[in-house]
Amino acid sequence: MSEAEAITTNLTIRALPAHVRVTLTARAKARRQSLNAYLLDVLSREATTPTMDEVLADIDSARVTTGLTTDDAVAAVRTVRDTEEARWD
Repeated sequence: MSEAEAITTNLTIRALPAHVRVTLTARAKARRQSLNAYLLDVLSREATTPTMDEVLADIDSARVTTGLTTDDAVAAVRTVRDTEEARWD
């Protein structure tokens, strides 16, 4: 376990609507987890899933690295499609 993973933080959720707690508790129970374990899974998954802005930034970074443009990608896809279609004619 890395040093960053060893550090823990306690969170307090204020003003959580009752229906949200009921739903989360039911989902935790369905997975045979405590509410705490279930919420840790949910928060961990959220923290490791890239946002759309992060994905787009990665794409932009790849474009700069490869020198390819969107038009290049579209042309490549069209070429592959045309080749595949020609095989079936």
